[in-house]
Amino acid sequence: MGNICSKKACLALFFTVFTLTVGFAQNGSLKGTIKDATTQEGVIGGTVRLEGTTLAEQTNVDGSFILSNVPAGTYTVIITSVSYKNREIPQVEVKAGQTATVNSTLEEDTKQLGEVVVRGVRRTNTEVSVISEIREATQVVSGISSEQIVKTQDRDAAEVVRRIPGVTIVDNRFIQVRGLSERYNSVWLNDVTAPSSETDKKSFSFDIVPSALLDRVLVFKDPSPELPGDFAGGLVKVYLRKPVLNERLLTVNYSGGYRNGTTGNTFFTDKGSNTDWLGFGAWQRELPGGFPVLGSAYQQYERDFYAKQLDNTFPIFKTQAMPDVRFNASYLDQINIGGLEIGSISSLNYTNTFTRYSIDRNVYDASGERTDRLRDDQSTNNIRLGAVQNFSLMLDNGDKLEFRNLFNQFGRNQLTTRDGYDNEGTQVRKSYAMGYQGRTTYTGQLAGTHSFNDEKTSLEWVGGYGYSSRNEPDLRRVAYSVQPAGAADGKAPTETVLTPAAGQVDVNNAGRLFQKLNEDIYTINANGKHKLMLGEREVELGAGTYLEYRKRNFEARAFGYSLNSTATDQTIRNQNIGNIFAPQNIAPGGFRLDEDINSTYQYGASNELEAGYLSLNIPVTPKIKLLTGARFERNVQKIETGLNGQPVNQNYTTNFLLPSANLSYNFSETSLVRTSYGRSLNRPEFRESAPFFYYDFDFNVLNYGSLYLNPESPLKVATIDNVDLRYEFYPSDGELIHVGGFYKNFRNPIENVVVATSNLAYSFANAPSAYAYGLELDIKKNLNFLDEAFNTEAFTNLTAVFNASLIKSEVKLGPDVVAWDRNRALQGQSPYVVNTGLYYQTSDNTWQMAALYNVFGPRILFAGSDQYPDVVEMPRHTVDLTLTKAISKNWAFNVGIQDVFNQRVNLLQDFNRDKKYEVDTDPSLSSYRRGTYYTVGLRFNLDGKATRTPLP
Repeated sequence: MGNICSKKACLALFFTVFTLTVGFAQNGSLKGTIKDATTQEGVIGGTVRLEGTTLAEQTNVDGSFILSNVPAGTYTVIITSVSYKNREIPQVEVKAGQTATVNSTLEEDTKQLGEVVVRGVRRTNTEVSVISEIREATQVVSGISSEQIVKTQDRDAAEVVRRIPGVTIVDNRFIQVRGLSERYNSVWLNDVTAPSSETDKKSFSFDIVPSALLDRVLVFKDPSPELPGDFAGGLVKVYLRKPVLNERLLTVNYSGGYRNGTTGNTFFTDKGSNTDWLGFGAWQRELPGGFPVLGSAYQQYERDFYAKQLDNTFPIFKTQAMPDVRFNASYLDQINIGGLEIGSISSLNYTNTFTRYSIDRNVYDASGERTDRLRDDQSTNNIRLGAVQNFSLMLDNGDKLEFRNLFNQFGRNQLTTRDGYDNEGTQVRKSYAMGYQGRTTYTGQLAGTHSFNDEKTSLEWVGGYGYSSRNEPDLRRVAYSVQPAGAADGKAPTETVLTPAAGQVDVNNAGRLFQKLNEDIYTINANGKHKLMLGEREVELGAGTYLEYRKRNFEARAFGYSLNSTATDQTIRNQNIGNIFAPQNIAPGGFRLDEDINSTYQYGASNELEAGYLSLNIPVTPKIKLLTGARFERNVQKIETGLNGQPVNQNYTTNFLLPSANLSYNFSETSLVRTSYGRSLNRPEFRESAPFFYYDFDFNVLNYGSLYLNPESPLKVATIDNVDLRYEFYPSDGELIHVGGFYKNFRNPIENVVVATSNLAYSFANAPSAYAYGLELDIKKNLNFLDEAFNTEAFTNLTAVFNASLIKSEVKLGPDVVAWDRNRALQGQSPYVVNTGLYYQTSDNTWQMAALYNVFGPRILFAGSDQYPDVVEMPRHTVDLTLTKAISKNWAFNVGIQDVFNQRVNLLQDFNRDKKYEVDTDPSLSSYRRGTYYTVGLRFNLDGKATRTPLP
């Protein structure tokens, strides 16, 4: 598709269609809010119907409704709801291309109250309901609904959350909130801790959750007693879809993707397995059962026997990158089991994607002189298979039980060929890295909601189990030295494999690494609330507990090839990658296989967290509300392993009291101001502390856990004092304007830093202190107010979204820390983040269009030393365009263009020490282009009213 039209032509085509489509609407729409005449609270689940038509809609969680695709005309509006008197509103005029408004109230029908049981459902996935939830929250919250997600055509949760104010994405998987690195953010999935899928980072990989499964995503930005204490940027709560009242729905999505520079081009891979296409290929690449530890006790012939049990998986195969495939099917219904009506949602998703990147890498010495120039050719095939099965049961007394299950299997096959050149441009080295990574994630939860004492007392609880596994078998890395061709004899360059002396192991240049991580998480989260009268005020008392036990086991085995001391034919080292370590070359006259048994290649770890809180929600006056309280957290982290033949046992216990207060003042029903203070934490993760190191092929560096370099000095828990102030204005349903500021003071922040060793290496360390403060602006506004100004109806269905964060941070390094820049920003902190977009939707929903823009400021990936400058990721301006056309009632067609400008991912280093990061003057450590991405998809929806008892 990159040959069909240039970027400019594609942009012109999109905006031409966009412009011509505006104003096509022949129908209008009707919206409004229905409230209880006595309490003025929104009526949930009421029906708004146009007399003489089949057009009807139910009211939302706040009593609002929207009726789209209404033919122009004058109607009588009929409003009904269980336990309320019916109401008719005559002579309501709907004009083509415009939105009429009807706001009304319903009076209770006391004759019905003793005869019915009312079952209410909070519809939580619409834009109006999410904005209502944000407005009613007692904390500073941002979020996005599945209704808006559909408009963006985002594929997974990682792409979705970057639309939320102050949120950016790193490596297409990990989040930053308010520019803070992923370590300062926590992720909960349906109100319990999400399982980690990463061995080396404190992070949840958002790309494992397809966007079609999301109900809503909320980001809490300030501490509160009922929230976990371990976050500073934000607590991200991801909620999966759930059954909807009286609804039966089947949704099927299928799309294909084309990436410039990849699709249709040559693609390199290694030997695969027959389960790779499902993401389960790791199991067939593991070491043979009972494979022994190849220590010094084994004779040469025994070593050769076992070495030949390992398949020769080094050959490289050339194929073609096929178009990406994405599929998702979801089904919502109610089922009857033993007389119980149970809501059910089932979903299955599958993706198969390809990328091939050409990556420029450079290595510099302390003076900024380039010592190596590298060019990577990286081919990656990603497979994802996922399933969701959730059940919901409403009991006769109104209590609710839910059983939720999420399974995700991810497989990645990646092959990298690296060419190394000297400063004269002569090739001097050739390296290969090839491996398969399998990640399995499962989370299961049983949850309940209960009310007592005439609904003055409520209890919500969740019991959860999470499992994550990362299996990376047979990671192969091989390096050759390249002797340039002779100028006189004209011979081809000679490639000689780099192997150590006989009996030694060099996993980085001629080795195979088998590593596996398993982690289990058990959680219990219980929150109770009780309303009581203090004088004339109704106060809500809150109390709860959170218990979490996490257990991790990591083990790796490293093998290396070396040339036997008895080998006489040195030319065996000149064989190509496919043959070099074939079984026939494992012999006294060839290579031998040894295992590295001296390094730390395994550790066991556990983390026990016990938390409890008390809170008071006090209506100080009708306009002023105060939520205050404190949370106590006790944490015990244990790590057991060995280092240099000596056992290492870390048992680190901490106790923290975390006070917080959130105060809000409501100027009116549409505007308020919030201010808050709270203390939070940031704990070191297992991998950051563990006395273990590994070679990072991508950056050509070593990564050390802190205990490896400082076994007697464990990382300290960072504490953060957070202050927030925000003004909120809600012009109408579905619209908001938020302006706010924040300040954060860090003590002992944990950073990823450069360490002084014979080779370039990274580790983790505490800085003495740091601070960050910033401003945020978040706007979501319909542009229909421009119609009158420009005497047109073109803006009626056009909505603008804009959010931006401007942030300043600084680390105070202290006298003992050696660094050339003593006033640098906090590692991982972006100085600014901007997200904006235009959404257009015709009144009859036949056309939907979106144009989205994102940029983040330069952020430090690795904090430098006095000899080695910070590694900084430079800004990228990304523009995404999507268009959806409803073909019929059940079918819709969509197209999209992502990353229109295809700017480089660029990592710079400030060797000239001017504290400016400029592409023209600062050397690049790494840079590449991801490629503009085009998608074409088809969506099928079949919905209808369920014939059984409606359920939540």
